Amino acid sequence: MPSDPRSTLANQPPAAPPPIDPNGRAGRAAPQPGTTERPNTGAPPSNPLATPEPSAAQIAPAAEGAPPLTASAPAHSLDHPEPQPQPALGRWGIYWQRVQQYWDSRKTPALLISLILHVSILLLLAFLTFSGQVGMQDGFDFTIQNEANNQEQLTSELKLAAGDSPPPPTSNPEQDWEPPLPAETASTSISELLTLATSEQTTPQPDAAVTELQQLVSGSATSLTASFSGSGVEGRQLLKRQELALARGGTLESEQAVERALEWLAAHQMPSGGWSLVHTGGECNERCGNPGSHERFDPAATGLSLLAFLGAGYTHLEGKHKETVRRGVYFLYQILEETPNGGSFLYQSERGMYNHGIAAFAMCEAYQLTQDRDLLKPAQQAVDFIVHAQSYQGGWGYLPKKPGDLTISGWQMMALKSAQAAGLEIPDATILAIDIFLDTQQAEESSFFGYARPGKSPTCTAIGNMIRLFRGMSHTDPRILQSAAFLNSMGHSGTDAYYNYYVSLYLFHVGDPFWERWNPRVRDYLVRSQANYGHEAGSWYFDNPYGKEGGRLYTTAMCAMTLEVYYRFSPLYQQSDQPFEL
Repeated sequence: MPSDPRSTLANQPPAAPPPIDPNGRAGRAAPQPGTTERPNTGAPPSNPLATPEPSAAQIAPAAEGAPPLTASAPAHSLDHPEPQPQPALGRWGIYWQRVQQYWDSRKTPALLISLILHVSILLLLAFLTFSGQVGMQDGFDFTIQNEANNQEQLTSELKLAAGDSPPPPTSNPEQDWEPPLPAETASTSISELLTLATSEQTTPQPDAAVTELQQLVSGSATSLTASFSGSGVEGRQLLKRQELALARGGTLESEQAVERALEWLAAHQMPSGGWSLVHTGGECNERCGNPGSHERFDPAATGLSLLAFLGAGYTHLEGKHKETVRRGVYFLYQILEETPNGGSFLYQSERGMYNHGIAAFAMCEAYQLTQDRDLLKPAQQAVDFIVHAQSYQGGWGYLPKKPGDLTISGWQMMALKSAQAAGLEIPDATILAIDIFLDTQQAEESSFFGYARPGKSPTCTAIGNMIRLFRGMSHTDPRILQSAAFLNSMGHSGTDAYYNYYVSLYLFHVGDPFWERWNPRVRDYLVRSQANYGHEAGSWYFDNPYGKEGGRLYTTAMCAMTLEVYYRFSPLYQQSDQPFEL
């Protein structure tokens, strides 16, 4: 093993290094105009403890001329007629009289009496209101308010990898979603799917090898591991890919589509070794349409492209694409900025944690697949920065320590899961905080998740429940089954590659009957929709807001990863006797 940690990656001279920023740190170009973080414009939250001020009539002193309520009151006479009987004063009335007696005897000004009594009653009411709420909340209030409102306003900015994928539109479903399937293949209702999932089914007994494959798909295997020698990453071996794909729901056509996609990605690698969402430079020379609209996401674009190669078994040490992968990994190595809190892939982007999470995920997977010691340090540094960037809520936002959402947090969780399988160090508190964050995005006993608060986002429902599986929740839990039936009944999207990707991963692990109903539709749709002509051959592009911002490169990488689900079965997606636990 060479002493220089860059030795195995730097076989060829790298491109010109990135410019130096004013602080003297390498790997950063000058920020683009308009990339400063937006100010938080959310309205301040209301105070749940506030109580209305009592009216003057409730606390006003006795009217002038009323007889004093003292022991020395004058005897009844014509000048002082006997007062009419008054209703019982009660405890508070007696208290009021005694206070008034005391202050009258000291000849205190009425204004001061009124002020003191107002303050006393307000303090009493505030105490009663506060004490009534004690015990309703056991810890911090993790509800996202201002940050969530601010994020929802960034509709025209990049939420890389589709952000909060919206549910299918109700007015014009044909614009974003595939038309219903024929009756014989249409999705079964949620109730029928749940019945199938919980009923006992008898099937012929296959041979042992087929049984093992079926267990892997249905999630019933009990000895899967997350180590390099385990069945998860062995499934990516080039000689086993096709076998496992055919056994788990893939086809020869879907495998060919993956290979064509990887060829397209290789042809659009930048001279620096990385990838850009604006893919039209270099060899492409603008021959492919639909570039992305953002230029500060090279770490994310590179990470997505590398994940597509790694998912198919190509590493920087093995396979026909090893030089492409080597250059990509080395690009990430070059731009990793060392900080006191670990290695950063933020890349001066105002949504830098997308960059970091995706690039860190790719770096950790490259290390896990190859155990190349040259990648140990950068992978651990990237993980350390994720740990540092976690917010007090347990999730991750656009920038370190900011309140987060499930789409950004999902990439960080993926990187941590892969890092754990690779043997990298992760503090226990970081993983425990993930559970807390998931609770803030899901209503109690709900099967669904929201983007930045409890809700019913289809994409976030897939992400959140998939992480629940990694943390040890059973795939037969009623919440898992209900969410799987819900997603299955919605069907795949005709434009949202991010939604298709996450739901495919999730339902693959939940198993049948959900997987067998979902898989053929999304698989065949992706095979049919892949470009077949010109320089765009092998790529995908769907016309939706996130596709426009991420562009053809983002869409192609996501679709390729979706078709790799059959054998990717990476450390992130495995179930075992030791799931993603401490």
